[in-house]
Amino acid sequence: MIVLYVLKTCPYCNSALQLLKENQIKHKAIYVENEQEKELYKKQNGMNTFPQIFMQIDRDNYMKVGGCDDLIEIVNVCKSIRGSNVSLDSIYYMYQNMYSK
Repeated sequence: MIVLYVLKTCPYCNSALQLLKENQIKHKAIYVENEQEKELYKKQNGMNTFPQIFMQIDRDNYMKVGGCDDLIEIVNVCKSIRGSNVSLDSIYYMYQNMYSK
């Protein structure tokens, strides 16, 4: 499942939500209601912009995806490998190495 922290008036947030709906990807949107919550999530998640997107790995663990552009990139990669013999382990390895600093 994808978890997104979103602002109601944010065009990038709306684009991310639309992409998930169009591709029938299970997701949960957490709407940030005020400035206090906005600052809390920025600090808690280590991100300054919205949407803040995470992929749920298991019941208690989440992996940071990033923002809308990062989500688009991941969805496109998944579409390109759908039906291939690529393993989930190799996808995870690729993702980790793409973003390692």
